[in-house]
Amino acid sequence: MASPQQPQVYQTKPEYSSSVLVRGTPDYERCRRMNPSSATPDRYPQEIHVPRTPQDIAAALRKAASLGVHVGIRSSGHVFGLGALVQDGIMIDTVNLNRGVEYDPATQEITFGPSVRVEEVAGKLKEIKRFFPHGHAPTVGAGGFLLAGGQGWFVRGWGATAQSWITKMEIVVPDGRVLMASRTVNQDLFWAARGSGLGFFGVVTRFWGRTIPASRLWERSFTFVVGDRYEQLMTWALTKGDETPKYGTDLNMTIYYPDKYDPLCTGDAVPEDKTLHMSLSLQCYADTQAQARVLLSAYDGEMPPAVRDALIEMKPVTETSFQRIFRTKRGFIGLGGDQRWSILSILSDPGTPLPRLLEKCKPALTELPTRTSVVFICTCDIVPDEQDSAVSIPQQYYISTITQWTDPGLEPGIYQPMRDRYKATLPVAAGTYVADYDVTNDDANGRVMSDSALARFLEIRQKWDPKGLFPNYKRFIETHEKIRRMESKARL
Repeated sequence: MASPQQPQVYQTKPEYSSSVLVRGTPDYERCRRMNPSSATPDRYPQEIHVPRTPQDIAAALRKAASLGVHVGIRSSGHVFGLGALVQDGIMIDTVNLNRGVEYDPATQEITFGPSVRVEEVAGKLKEIKRFFPHGHAPTVGAGGFLLAGGQGWFVRGWGATAQSWITKMEIVVPDGRVLMASRTVNQDLFWAARGSGLGFFGVVTRFWGRTIPASRLWERSFTFVVGDRYEQLMTWALTKGDETPKYGTDLNMTIYYPDKYDPLCTGDAVPEDKTLHMSLSLQCYADTQAQARVLLSAYDGEMPPAVRDALIEMKPVTETSFQRIFRTKRGFIGLGGDQRWSILSILSDPGTPLPRLLEKCKPALTELPTRTSVVFICTCDIVPDEQDSAVSIPQQYYISTITQWTDPGLEPGIYQPMRDRYKATLPVAAGTYVADYDVTNDDANGRVMSDSALARFLEIRQKWDPKGLFPNYKRFIETHEKIRRMESKARL
């Protein structure tokens, strides 16, 4: 068995010697640790199943039921809490399940399996000259991305991908049946799957999504020194984002130590001067450069003096591509090896005044624990419709801090400081993006659904999974009770 300390490169298409891997064998341990972070916890399923068909999944579910154990599902994204690793249960790794992207010209829909990666979907779309709002990180699996709702490209105007673009799913339910779910068939399953993330109580084996004709991707960017101008920079950047048209624009911000990208710098220690940079990456989807300039024109004009003085670089609107952006992000997060990762986030409450939001978030966004940690902020502007799907938390800004380190000796202490900082942001949060929900610690988790959506979800779950084969939903209940206690205390 491989040593837990031995680095393992993360592979998106690993091969194993068997479809059922038993604890104590080399391939079992290799598969258990085939995660985008090498900080794999000491949780050990009895067996790991690597199915190729829905029938293989049905067999795995029957095996779990006969053993009286829980089931975890892995499509391999960036869920660093690794809720799929169920101790003494059965983990189903969908890496070989419907691993391909197909397009039907008659329906103009694409179909793909749960472990198909974002870059694979994008590659097919480029080939057929169509668009579908896949994710931003190239190695994320479709299952985790879509069950979380999907903060895909141009989410501001076109909505969460699962809510607005997915038309149907094939799902293996706990009793082993293989069912279709859509807005007209098994509507309750379809509702629950879209937005419940790791709490879902079935195994999605295939997705269908509508597409539209492709356009062209454009980008402009700004880079600033943060220094003592955090409030001024954030206010300007977010306010200009709010002034930008919602349809066809994608607005992202990062805060980082510039040493993160210096190949001569090594180790986890933060730079002595603790200088932070902030970059704005502004993309839009338009047929011409002239149209792109109009879409991103809110950032033109005179900057406030504090913002102008902090400016390092400004690049004009130029054409780019999803593939080019993927190349940039490939080294950004989740490649295994000696890289270890953790992520915490909030979805900001749209009713919170911006000065209060910035005040509460400042420690989480400016006190990065390692040289290679980074803040990522996306303007989402999602107005949820919980009658349509379990996506029910309003998402004005997605605000996250991604902690990266290489020294295992920093664990477990490296986790808690950022948990404490994000716990302090909960009063200005509408909730937590379910893909970032931490099953190992509830300190910083917020609601993943509205209270009414969770109540509906639990009723549907009881109908389909009365024996509780899929256990992660229980953590959602604990978190909602915690938030209610916090809100009651705040009102006293």
